[in-house]
Amino acid sequence: MTKVLEDRDLCGSISANINNLDFLLHCLDDSYEGILLADLEGRVFYANKAVERVSGVPLKDIIGYTAKEIEERGIIVNQSLKVLKKNPLIIFQKLRTGKEVFITSKPVRDEHGNPICYIANYRDLSSLNELHEKYHRQLDVDYSELHELRTKLLQSDNLIGNSHQMKKLKEKVQKVAKSEAAVLIIGESGVGKEVVSKSIHKMSHRSKESYIQINCGAIPESLMEAELFGYDKGAFTGASSGKAGLLEVANKGTVLLDEIGEMPLHLQVKLLRVIQSKEITRVGGTKSKKLDIRFLAATNKDLKQMVKEGTFREDLYYRLNVVPIHIPPLRDRKEDIIYLTYYFLEKFNKKYGTNKQLNAETGKLLENYDWPGNIRQLENTIERIVIMTDSSLITAQSLPEEITNSKIMLDTQKKIIPLKDLVKKTEKEMIEFALKKYKSIREAAKKLEVDHSTLIRKIKKFEIK
Repeated sequence: MTKVLEDRDLCGSISANINNLDFLLHCLDDSYEGILLADLEGRVFYANKAVERVSGVPLKDIIGYTAKEIEERGIIVNQSLKVLKKNPLIIFQKLRTGKEVFITSKPVRDEHGNPICYIANYRDLSSLNELHEKYHRQLDVDYSELHELRTKLLQSDNLIGNSHQMKKLKEKVQKVAKSEAAVLIIGESGVGKEVVSKSIHKMSHRSKESYIQINCGAIPESLMEAELFGYDKGAFTGASSGKAGLLEVANKGTVLLDEIGEMPLHLQVKLLRVIQSKEITRVGGTKSKKLDIRFLAATNKDLKQMVKEGTFREDLYYRLNVVPIHIPPLRDRKEDIIYLTYYFLEKFNKKYGTNKQLNAETGKLLENYDWPGNIRQLENTIERIVIMTDSSLITAQSLPEEITNSKIMLDTQKKIIPLKDLVKKTEKEMIEFALKKYKSIREAAKKLEVDHSTLIRKIKKFEIK
């Protein structure tokens, strides 16, 4: 046990007021914080091991001495222990060892409220600061990793879906985004090739630089060269000044060559040269300029077949096809339809200040439809429904005919039935649907392209209410 001043007379009335003194002192001895006791004259009669550790001063040079005596011996810088007589007190003390100590002190009183001694707590600020800095360094690391993960999630938030295909796609996008490799994004119209391209750019180290999308099928062939490479003054009639091309504008950033299969052969040669040499020469110019561009390309065409047919250069194909990314059509990942549906529903509810909701039947109809126009068609459909549906609940009657018609065909495919029965079943269901959708029999007959009298006859025939 830590040395306690053996002259117990210094304790005065202390021992009379504390039971089991040795046990209490033993507990104090094991405290991590420094604990010091002084009598009413400021003479230290107890200090635990932590005081020696925190202060760096042996206990034999502290216990039994007053603050003034300790100062005279050169152990402390100033009479910090003298503050024990004040009630209460908090001070910061810098010791000769260089350590910073945080001291709190207060009097201990008997049951009558009279002070019997003073207690002080010593805390090693140097250790606490070190722990604090270590904690915050780790916190910074953890936050940095969390921020990086959150950024990735935010940057790829438009890659909606939970199917196996989408999970693999997201993994591939994250991997390729860290590289400088050219990427060829392949997929049907409307599957989200542009979204994938933007996600790659946003997750790359070029994310703060330009992202330029060039639609090779939308720029007239006669203007494409000047648009891509720019031109110098006098390059052609009317060129009174020079102009930077899209590739030059995208320097340091990312370029998406959308619909790359539409690019004319003679421009494919020039584009290949730019990719290989990383230099560009404006139309009518003589000086080349160094470029630093990440190239991405997208197409809904079979470029490999085009190479065989001679309509696309083989060398350019292999330059662009370093990492191919194929985006499956929506009909091949139907489990993603509901995720996309709710994503677009939330988007357009927010845009138009509405709160439209789907019922279960409507959700099933959307999932069962093949969506030939893929995600673009789904997005446009949800926007149209949000705008045109009067009630807050989106039902089957709110859906376009091509979607509800597909349900009729789906139901009939569940089992084999005679064709004449199939015709009757389909005809009856279509009439029922038309009568629900339109306000009158006459309007329904017009949409079904039959006479009003014919429709009435069929209603009676099928016993439609």
